[in-house]
Amino acid sequence: MVGGQARAPHPGSIAGYIPRPSDLKDQCMKLTILAVSDEVDQRIYSPSLRERMADVTMVIGCGDVPASYLEFLTDSLHKPVYYVLGNHAEELTREGSRGFPRLPEGCINVGGKVVTDSLSGLIIGGLPGSPRYSEREPVQYTEWQMWMMIARMAPRLIWNRIRKGRALDLLVTHSPPRDINDEQDIAHRGFIAMRRFLQWFGPAYQLHGHIHVYDRSKSHVTRHLGTEVINVYPYQKLDLAFSRLLQHEEPAATSRYPDRITGDIRERAGMKAKPRP
Repeated sequence: MVGGQARAPHPGSIAGYIPRPSDLKDQCMKLTILAVSDEVDQRIYSPSLRERMADVTMVIGCGDVPASYLEFLTDSLHKPVYYVLGNHAEELTREGSRGFPRLPEGCINVGGKVVTDSLSGLIIGGLPGSPRYSEREPVQYTEWQMWMMIARMAPRLIWNRIRKGRALDLLVTHSPPRDINDEQDIAHRGFIAMRRFLQWFGPAYQLHGHIHVYDRSKSHVTRHLGTEVINVYPYQKLDLAFSRLLQHEEPAATSRYPDRITGDIRERAGMKAKPRP
């Protein structure tokens, strides 16, 4: 129960449908989403995954998981995988002695982007990384840097609101917003800019990781304004309802090649970007 006193599901359990008030009035589409973050869970990294998760519509990666884990999910389920990088992205995605970051093949990096899922019409945006607390980790941001990333996304979000009646359906992040599902230490404190993002653009849901919850009595879902903010650590299977999913015109972007976020990783790590073929 969201906002109530019911006992929260244990992290990694299958969560039920999370309704929004607008769903009572508007026709909605229900999507089954498998979301993962922060660790490889053997209940997911399993040969039986395809049979157990056959009803999944898409997969969401909320950061700090190996590229091979996301590749396993897309190969096993044959569903689109959208993801953002976590604050340990360099450690978890690099390959070889030269340390070049390797992004998961066949998956779509939505960090700093706004894309539309080509099957459902779901509008998905992403904000990667965590608050900056160490110079050694490349995907960490100050509040100012997070504001600038949001500013680069804003034109597309505003255009979506004008053209489709909504700016965004699903926000995918690694860190939570400030004072929502976060913790007090600097590494796990939420972003103020992200909280403002929810106020301005009003996605139906935000999925995040980064916060490791082991207490079964602690809720992993918080409602903020019109958005359900859900901590998916280490995985959650969610039945989510989205109202007013309209027909879309553009297919989802692919991420076979490094993008701006990956370039930032290489720059901060002091590496040269590989030339595109």
